[in-house]
Amino acid sequence: MVSRTRIREGMTLEEFLELPEDKPYLEYIDGRIEAKVSPQKKHSLLTVRFVERLNRWAEPARLGFAFAELRCTFAGRSIIPDVVFLLEEHIEIEASGEPVNETLWPPDIHVEIISPEQSVKKSREKLAHATAHGCPLGWLVHPEKKTLDVIRPGQPAVRMAADGILEGEPVLSGFRLPVAEVFGWLKLRG
Repeated sequence: MVSRTRIREGMTLEEFLELPEDKPYLEYIDGRIEAKVSPQKKHSLLTVRFVERLNRWAEPARLGFAFAELRCTFAGRSIIPDVVFLLEEHIEIEASGEPVNETLWPPDIHVEIISPEQSVKKSREKLAHATAHGCPLGWLVHPEKKTLDVIRPGQPAVRMAADGILEGEPVLSGFRLPVAEVFGWLKLRG
């Protein structure tokens, strides 16, 4: 774990980025350093399923790639969204053909999944910040309440109906995912 003596008030983003990655994961938000809430089973299950579903849709056409808990540093913050989708043109590649580790821009799709003990307000604010700084699409998923909100730049959040269809526009044209299927992922039996 990162030594709390290495973390101090007034740390700059550049100083924060020099800290070693360790658990709990830390985020830099408006000059504050906050520990990311540890995910529980429902959160983790939804994370895995979103990554799988997005990649199954995008990879064959080489549109991009979904990542779980990828650090994104942009607009004075360094955050770790639960799921990030990056278009192919936003994935920097090293000469070796492997991806550059650092992501220094907002995600193309940013997904926040609420865990117990996690602040919905903070997650909603992270999505608002991302969409205000270049992320075209955000999804806020609350597994306990079975709600899914869509966040787009300059628009109020839209709560999806239980029988609604989540769409990937403008990032993944044609991507459609029934809200009922998302929450159906939580049922491991029956």
